[in-house]
Amino acid sequence: MKNKDYIRLIISDLHLGSINSKEDKLLQLLAEVEFDELVLAGDIIDFIRVPTFTEETAEILNKIHQLGKKVIYVIGNHDIGMSKFAGKTIAGIQFANKYEFEYFNRKYKIVHGHQFDTGVTTWHYFMNFLSIVQDWAERAFGWNLASWYVNWKLRKRKLRRIWDILKWNEQADVFIMGHTHIPEVVIWVDENQSIKTYVNTGDWVEHSTYVIIKDGQVRLKKFTPEQSKPLEQSHQLLEFPSESNLFDLQEIPDKP
Repeated sequence: MKNKDYIRLIISDLHLGSINSKEDKLLQLLAEVEFDELVLAGDIIDFIRVPTFTEETAEILNKIHQLGKKVIYVIGNHDIGMSKFAGKTIAGIQFANKYEFEYFNRKYKIVHGHQFDTGVTTWHYFMNFLSIVQDWAERAFGWNLASWYVNWKLRKRKLRRIWDILKWNEQADVFIMGHTHIPEVVIWVDENQSIKTYVNTGDWVEHSTYVIIKDGQVRLKKFTPEQSKPLEQSHQLLEFPSESNLFDLQEIPDKP
């Protein structure tokens, strides 16, 4: 009989307490997707705004607490107040600034991603103030400014920014982060003919995406209740190719 695989579920940028958090879908995800370990990759609770928690928020936190499974909490910038918890286990949850492990002879590294910010986004007090204003505007006018910001970044973003991040994490075979709210996967072959992978988990304010690691593969998926599908179109580069298919990889061009 084949040994049961160890399955990891990775989610980030839930922003619990914010008006646009997809808390109902999160509850369904935790109920429907099979996993052995849960990795919360930062910005789980939106502390830097003025969070308003709901009954669903309580259900999510209670569900996580009662999982009876290993839970890793990688601290992000919106929950940076938990930094003192790094390296400690509280209520069964292991807090960390990064999470590293090996799986199928590949080295994995998970961080939130705010560590790589530059410019005005590193002005913490200003960003805290801006987040409070953003929270008020979203509640008062029904706007989703986080989605607008992500779309604006997509228009400006260059692939070089990803490569800069990867240079600082080149020892990892698979590098996973959140923070940008842009779900995406990049796979390439380095100068040593090793397969390298960058995965961004996306978010639960707009995209409702998650990463699942099982069967020796890493997959980025969009959650649809009772039917979790891999992302389509430009994000469908989702799993490790076999060695025989190594040279069949093709770059998926950006849409005009």
